[in-house]
Amino acid sequence: MLLNEKQQRILSIIDAGHTTGEGIADEIGSSMQMIRYYLDTLAEDGYLKVAKVYDNATREFQVVRAYLTDKGKAALVKVAPDAVVQTIEQTVAPTASNEMELIIQALDRVQPIVEALPSDRAEIACVYLEDLQNEMKVAYRRKPQRIKAYFLALLGTALPAIQQTGRADAFVEDARFLADKFGVTVKLPENVGDLS
Repeated sequence: MLLNEKQQRILSIIDAGHTTGEGIADEIGSSMQMIRYYLDTLAEDGYLKVAKVYDNATREFQVVRAYLTDKGKAALVKVAPDAVVQTIEQTVAPTASNEMELIIQALDRVQPIVEALPSDRAEIACVYLEDLQNEMKVAYRRKPQRIKAYFLALLGTALPAIQQTGRADAFVEDARFLADKFGVTVKLPENVGDLS
């Protein structure tokens, strides 16, 4: 799996000794909600292990310790960009590359729309979109379950507020295309006015 810059930074912060959720959030300058999301994703992918306890006061699980697995430690060593490009070229079939380009273009088109969402939704929706883009851009990394999960999470976060962007029609059109390509059955409104 090719890690994005924030994921690499989180691994580096943990490696430097900041192992609590608060410590990681302070170092990276992000909310605990976002840090929990990243830690859960990295743990799911086997880069780290996370110990959590339930806090009755906040009614949330708090990260009390995160530590790198062997895979996480190995990920701190950067791979040469040429090796990544060569691996992608070897694993992507020429016929699939055009379709993949269309998917990536659709994801790139929705990015400014997602960024225009109200700030409370935009922050989370942008993370889901970034994860989905990263998943699609590296052929050997693509896992259908994660692609569907990121896509559904993006839709669930963006759709309730998409009309506020003034570009709901474009978003829904690209969402329909992506749902078809990802094999996700999702009911999108025929008329964007139905979103309100």
